[in-house]
Amino acid sequence: MRVEIPFIVAVVFCFILRPLAYPSDIHSFPGAGSLSGTTKTSPPISQSGVQTNQGQVSSKAASMDEVLTPAQTHAVEVLAYLLKITLGIAGDPEYRKQWRTRGLEEPLDFRNVVKTMTETNCNALDLMVLDPNILDLTTVLYYYDKRLSLYEGDYGVTSIYPASEFIAIRLLLLKKIHSGEKVSLSALVAREDLIRNPAARPTEQDLHAMNVTTGEFKFLQAIIQSKPHLFQYLKSPFLLEALYGAGAVVEDDFVKEKISQASFRPYPCRHLQGSQHTNAVNILFLPSMTDEFVWGRQNDLGLSHDFQPTRFLFEMISKLTRELEAATKRCMEKELLFGGNIHSPSINSRWEVIWPEIEKKYLSFYLADQRPFAIYPENAANAVREICPQADFTVIILGKNVYKSIFFDSKTDSYPAVNRIYVDIMDIKHSRTEKAAQAIGCFASASIAERIVTERMSPSMVE
Repeated sequence: MRVEIPFIVAVVFCFILRPLAYPSDIHSFPGAGSLSGTTKTSPPISQSGVQTNQGQVSSKAASMDEVLTPAQTHAVEVLAYLLKITLGIAGDPEYRKQWRTRGLEEPLDFRNVVKTMTETNCNALDLMVLDPNILDLTTVLYYYDKRLSLYEGDYGVTSIYPASEFIAIRLLLLKKIHSGEKVSLSALVAREDLIRNPAARPTEQDLHAMNVTTGEFKFLQAIIQSKPHLFQYLKSPFLLEALYGAGAVVEDDFVKEKISQASFRPYPCRHLQGSQHTNAVNILFLPSMTDEFVWGRQNDLGLSHDFQPTRFLFEMISKLTRELEAATKRCMEKELLFGGNIHSPSINSRWEVIWPEIEKKYLSFYLADQRPFAIYPENAANAVREICPQADFTVIILGKNVYKSIFFDSKTDSYPAVNRIYVDIMDIKHSRTEKAAQAIGCFASASIAERIVTERMSPSMVE
């Protein structure tokens, strides 16, 4: 419902002169006082599959060893987005054309890929694009799975270069896409034992079922032999969704079922602060592609893999919450109540008394912090519906400089086109969020005013 401003002003003045009665239900922010977040340290990650086996591998043992940790389960979500960029279907348009063709002329020879990526007399740019926009995205990726970095585990090296195995998988997919062919992932997964055993040889029926050549199969075998846990990544619903979107895999019942599992519904948001009134304006904070989560902490039951937000993340959310509260108040004062033309001490004084009551009833904040997420314009609308359907406005908090890897269309991807805004976490730290806070505050102010009007116009209120 859209209501004319003069009428809203009149009703809100009525609110000031005769405020509604309601219970006090404000909840304190968990970061106020003693923060519930934790400090960040280099997390422990399972090292299974790091070394390359040269002999025959037991696929059953390998499968048991390669069960993904929660951190790796999230890493594959970030990896799925990075794969979209490196196949030229996401990210900065300036680099997409280069990504779509870079490496097409290179052979499917895993040893050659490793040599090209690691030896000083070779040029890694024969296989990948020097895209500076992905640097901070890959930093987040390597935080959750350090084995995906070319310099795996070395936190002293900040590098744009992914592991040779990732580059090899991209090369295989790129060639299949350009040839108009699609891999049958269901057939490939059904032949896990065959792929994990370097001594095994596929039959013609196997190759036909998977829709790969003998050379492509050997290439994939070498990749999985080098990093066995990547086979588990190929089963991930989020990665499979990306592969299907890129046109790289055959659509069958297995693929459809996996894609249906690419959901954030198991990780709902929680009420953070403010009103729990059914008519409140709900603002959601949604961390995305950030390394501000830790896991593997010791608890009373032993080592826990549960994610915990860092203290820094809580501090930034607390700071932004205060900014949005202040911006909502300012906008309601300026645009809805006074218009900058009324300077009555009595009205101003009354407003200062009434505003906390309006805020208490009509302004609410939610937070999704059970785990990290990978949210970007292409999946944001669906993700918000799954995580926090009650949200009226969503603030997606990105890791440092991750926004550079994302292409934003101002006409479709951010407010006012949609009720979402993307904020860099370091912009919050350095107080560079005034414009975003003002936009969100004015949205909240207008929404609150309309809800006050609706309540005043309801039959129960008239009676």
